[in-house]
Amino acid sequence: MKKKIHKNSLQSFIILCFAILFTSCHQNDVPKADKVFLNGKIYTVNETQPWAEAVAIKKNKIVFVGSADEAKKWIGNTTEKVDLNGKMMLPGFVSGHDHLISSNWMKAGVSLFSAKSKEDYLKLIKDYADTHPDEPIVFGYGWNKDTYGGWPTAAELDQVVSDRPAMIFDFTIHDMWFNTKGLAAGGVTKDTEDTVPGMSYWRRKKDGSPEGVGVEIIWLDAFIKAGAWDPDKMMKESQEILYNKAASCGLTSVINQGLITPNLMNLKRYKEDMKYSFELLDSLDKAGELKLRTFQNYVYKNADFDVDEFVNDALLLKSKYDSDRLRLSGIKIHPEGNWNSNTSLMLENYKNIDSKGMSGVGKEKLLEMHLKANKNGLDVHVHVDGTATTRYTIDAIEASRKKGYQARNVLQHYFWTHPEDHKRVLDMKIPVNTTPLFGSDWGGQAKDAYAYLGEYRVNNYFMKYTELPVENGHNVSISADVPSSPVNLLDPLFSLEGAVTLKDPQNEESIKFPPTQTPMQIVQAIKAITIFPAWQARMEDKIGTIEVGKYADFVILDKNVFEVGLRDIADIKINATIMGGKYTFKKENHKSISHVKLTEPNVFLPIELGCCEHGQHHQH
Repeated sequence: MKKKIHKNSLQSFIILCFAILFTSCHQNDVPKADKVFLNGKIYTVNETQPWAEAVAIKKNKIVFVGSADEAKKWIGNTTEKVDLNGKMMLPGFVSGHDHLISSNWMKAGVSLFSAKSKEDYLKLIKDYADTHPDEPIVFGYGWNKDTYGGWPTAAELDQVVSDRPAMIFDFTIHDMWFNTKGLAAGGVTKDTEDTVPGMSYWRRKKDGSPEGVGVEIIWLDAFIKAGAWDPDKMMKESQEILYNKAASCGLTSVINQGLITPNLMNLKRYKEDMKYSFELLDSLDKAGELKLRTFQNYVYKNADFDVDEFVNDALLLKSKYDSDRLRLSGIKIHPEGNWNSNTSLMLENYKNIDSKGMSGVGKEKLLEMHLKANKNGLDVHVHVDGTATTRYTIDAIEASRKKGYQARNVLQHYFWTHPEDHKRVLDMKIPVNTTPLFGSDWGGQAKDAYAYLGEYRVNNYFMKYTELPVENGHNVSISADVPSSPVNLLDPLFSLEGAVTLKDPQNEESIKFPPTQTPMQIVQAIKAITIFPAWQARMEDKIGTIEVGKYADFVILDKNVFEVGLRDIADIKINATIMGGKYTFKKENHKSISHVKLTEPNVFLPIELGCCEHGQHHQH
């Protein structure tokens, strides 16, 4: 009897040993994460699992999202563990509309946004010119003709800069103010032809000679002739400045809505600029230094460009650059100016002038480009500032859909929309992008809106993006549109605050505008800077939410977006930005959050996260 018990005990012991051995081997087979973030308030933007405490990543992908306790199984001897200390993590921000490769050349010189009168503008320019005597051309940006008291002139600019050319961008970056020497250096004379009379033109004196302002980028050739454009230097410097700034704002991806260079209207030279921009970004990517996933659109603004040739050019670029980090995404059509200068095409006359505005790309070309681009798998994004351009673009999108093309064509800006067309956007679920700042009272735009379009259109046509049912999946993205927004306002959280308040985040005295609109909800606005622009870039299955299998693109915030006041959202600071599992930004002068290697599997090291100093937006 004793022998029998001993035999049974031995068998049990052997079975137990095998079980322990099997379990041990099995546990050792479980892959361990490279990095685990713990103890955070992680808002995933994934509706099936909106909140989590921990995220684990291996290489550049997310392998776990869940509780801190469950995350332990992913921690091995070499796993880097990051204590979020209750900080908020979101998916990496995605911009649906910015120009971040070459546009910083438009922000050279003196900033004029603080000016309140003509005298202020001229003093700021004079002070800058006097303190920068060695600059061959005086640059600046930010003037507004209404704040100035009307259109500025070369004679007025001559009063403060007479010894060399001066070229000053307006606050939309569409119009440029020259002094007399600037006009001469650019070869602008009485005989210089207007590109599109009434839209892209030189303001003139009664005798036809140039008065001093080039409207809607007609100044491009003059800028080049004056020797102001140095692409190798300016594009490289601009890209570095803007991508570093974007990373510090939590951006991990951008739809670059067109390369903006002075060669925009010359196809041969513009092709060279596009080629250079991709080569520059590709070299950074291969060196592991590209800080933003970049999905670039090819800009069509000159209706003289052959559509077939243009589409073929885009397809060639796409065949060469088509990765999840760098891609020719589609085509951007820029058919008109902007409503602030009365150069956008409206269905009805402007209130302040006897004109409906102009379009440089008619509805026939809009239709042709949509059909040919969509047929070849290229999405089309259109700058729709005016009600007529919006209608013609909707017509083109409808025609493309009737052909059966599965395109993701997007209405960019979505400013002024006739109620009938707004209903079509709702019914057809057409995706849109807009910049909340441009619909606020920033820069006198509320005053301009009433003066140029009237109260009825302000109340019934303007900035209707907040009425699109984001909660039911209507795709809406919001972004800064740098350089039309100042570079320091690139922050997606700045745009988010604008969308949920309809106010200018910089100004404590800002009023809600338009007065009849209902602001977006925070959850909707977060989607508009994450998953919805990711969809517009055809990347919704790879970025935009924090889910297993997606790229490890995150932003860590100093405060919780849901816990601060609505008027404090823009002041939340960025602690860190991570793209593909690697830090593209982290606050300096704090403990490292990227190079902590733990040798003991269960030792936990709390890490103090820093914050991005992107400035206090509110003016107190």
